[in-house]
Amino acid sequence: MAELLELQNKLVSMKCCLCNNFLSVLPIMVLSENGKQSKCGRCKNNNEKPSICRNFTFENVAMDFSFPCIYKDCNEMIPWKEVESHEDACDKKTIKCPIYYQECEGIVQVRNLEEHCKRYHEKNIYYETFNYLIEASRIMISFVIYNNFQFITTITTFKGMSEINVASLKKINEVFTYDLKLISTRNDTFVTYKNQPISEYDERNHCLRCICSKCDLSGYPHDKVRDNAPVDILFKKVDLAAVKSLFGDISEIRYIIKIVPNKEYRNNNKETSSDTAIVENPRNEVNIVDECLEKLKRQLLCPICMEYMVDKIYNCEKGHVLCKNCKIQLTECPSCRIKLGESRCFPLENLADEVVLACLYSKNGCEFTEKLKLLSQHEKECVHKQD
Repeated sequence: MAELLELQNKLVSMKCCLCNNFLSVLPIMVLSENGKQSKCGRCKNNNEKPSICRNFTFENVAMDFSFPCIYKDCNEMIPWKEVESHEDACDKKTIKCPIYYQECEGIVQVRNLEEHCKRYHEKNIYYETFNYLIEASRIMISFVIYNNFQFITTITTFKGMSEINVASLKKINEVFTYDLKLISTRNDTFVTYKNQPISEYDERNHCLRCICSKCDLSGYPHDKVRDNAPVDILFKKVDLAAVKSLFGDISEIRYIIKIVPNKEYRNNNKETSSDTAIVENPRNEVNIVDECLEKLKRQLLCPICMEYMVDKIYNCEKGHVLCKNCKIQLTECPSCRIKLGESRCFPLENLADEVVLACLYSKNGCEFTEKLKLLSQHEKECVHKQD
């Protein structure tokens, strides 16, 4: 058990170089030639640094362990395969206040966002329908509540184009769409767009400063350093010149956004359950520990010579690993035939240097446990291997 806990602590200490969160969401990608920088699946749409290869070895080791939730008030340890779904539904989930263009820098739990907006952004709160008069050069972000569901609406108008986005703070599985109506302030003329799709809110992709190409937040998709980076948001784009030809004047336009539930939405007064199911594991705890350690040991075996990789560990562009001795003798990866370079798998090297494992012949009565370098020599001479 102590060995498993030590290994888990080592895995948890490794962080994404972009968001500085745990490497606990797939895919885990290597970003640097020396293998020391990796990014997690939360940053899969962030192309600030090009990926070199996927770190399958780290993933194979980590999948048998639990990781903390990234939200500081949540104390749960979550199995690797459930981390992403837990963080999506976590009741301690926090986001930057989406209306921070009003000089609000609050970090708010999603469940408390309505209360926060009532206190600091009362004019930006709407129920079921957003109805607001906007100047042609204005930017507007609002908080729309439909029963227990929360939506962030963004309207930006510049360069003769109006861009509208509605995003849900929960995964709603296409239960909702929205209708958009633009109404002239001078006459009864209006334009309607029905059944527009609603995206899932992501504070990095939906950052207002990113949308306006003025962001300087590290790890966000459109900061000032990379001013040509794309911002991937599902916008409804409206050509204001075409609207002007109908309205005659677009100095001001009334925007009406109405949240519309579809036929799949049956309980208007009940929030869809997002509780994470807890399933007891009937297997004996000792067996689970042994199984995890055995899987780890297999990952630390060179696939060519089948010796423990106790020194430098190299990987090809596709993530296949091999030990130092085999690397010296080869010019191509034996798994995929790609030419081998000098890229090393530092996360696996760190594990190999630190983890303490039991002897291969512990089932035969050997009680020897040690770090990999000493363990490798011991197993060659272990008196229990003949039993």
